[in-house]
Amino acid sequence: MKIFKRKNINFDVNAIEMPSKHVLKTIERLYRQGYANPNANYLDGREAAEMIENARNKIAESLHCKSNEIFFTSGASESFAWVSKNFKLSINKKSHPNLILNENNKFGVIPIIAFPLVVSETGENLLNNYNLNMQGANYFVDITQAIGKTKIDLSKYPNIKLACASGQKIGGISGCGILYIKEEYQNNIKPLIYGSQENGLRGGTYNVPAIVAFGEAIEETTKNMSKYISHKGNIINYIVKYLKKFQVEYQIHTNVINITFKNISAATAVELFNKFGFNVSAGSACHSGDEKPSQAYLESGYTEEEAMKTIRISVGRGNKLREAKKFVKILKKILDNYDK
Repeated sequence: MKIFKRKNINFDVNAIEMPSKHVLKTIERLYRQGYANPNANYLDGREAAEMIENARNKIAESLHCKSNEIFFTSGASESFAWVSKNFKLSINKKSHPNLILNENNKFGVIPIIAFPLVVSETGENLLNNYNLNMQGANYFVDITQAIGKTKIDLSKYPNIKLACASGQKIGGISGCGILYIKEEYQNNIKPLIYGSQENGLRGGTYNVPAIVAFGEAIEETTKNMSKYISHKGNIINYIVKYLKKFQVEYQIHTNVINITFKNISAATAVELFNKFGFNVSAGSACHSGDEKPSQAYLESGYTEEEAMKTIRISVGRGNKLREAKKFVKILKKILDNYDK
C-alpha cells in the first residue's frame, strides 16, 4: 500500500497542525499496547475509561472549568450541529462556515449568541467585541482557533454557557472534539446522538486514541503557550519584513497573515504555492472549494474583489525560520512572475 508522504511545508496550521513527537509517541504506544471499549466491564475496558477521564481532566484544567462540563464529540462541526438543535442561534458572520450553515436550522427556542473567540480566516480575537457580563445574555463560543494562542479561562465568564473545539487544530488527531456545557445549563440540552455515553447526552463508542491525543495536545500546548507564541511571532516578523519590502498588502492577527494580491486570485496563488512546496489557503479549508468570497473577509472590511485575492498563512509551533526564508523567496517569485 502506498503511504502518503507529506512534502510541502505547512503554512496552513489553522486547518490542521501536526502532532508533536510527544503526542505521536503516546498514540503509537496506545495502538501497540491495544485498548478496549471503555464501556466494557473488565480490566482493559476500565483502563480505557480511565484514559478518557484523564484526558477530560486535562482539557478541563486547561480551560478552567469542571471536568463534568466537557463532553466529547467527533469534532467542532458536530458540536455546532448539537448546539443548533437545542438553541436559536444568533451567529457572528466571521464564524466558521460550518457554524453559519447551522443558522438556517434553528431547531431550538432558547436564544444564544454564537461567535468565534479567534477567527479562523483572519486570526482576529473577538473577545472584546462582546459584553460577556451583560445580564440575560448567553453565549456559545467557538474556541477552536484560540487554544494555545490566547489564555482561556471559562470560569471568568459565567455567561459563556457553551464552547467547542477540535483536537486536530492543536496537534491532536482528527476525529475528536469537545462541547463545553456549563453544569447548570445541561438540563437545557437534548442529545444529537442518543446513547448511554457522556452522561447520556452523547452516544457512540469512544474514539480512545483521538481523545487521549486531544488531552495530551492541550496539556502540552497550554503549558508551552508563551514559548510557542514567541516562536511564531519571530517567524511572522521575518515574513512581514519582506512583505513591507515587496510592498504587498497584508493584515496580521494572532498567528495569521492575510496577503492580498493585485492581479491573481487566491485560488491561483494557493496552486502556485503548492507547486513550489507550500501549503497555504484561500480561507477556511472547510469551504476552500467555493468560488465565493469568504464571509469572514467581507465582515472584516475586505471588498469582494480583495477577498477573492486574499490568502491565509497560518504558522504554528512546528514551523521553522528557515521555512519562512524559503517562503519569502517563493513569494518574490510569484510576485515577479504572476502578479505584475
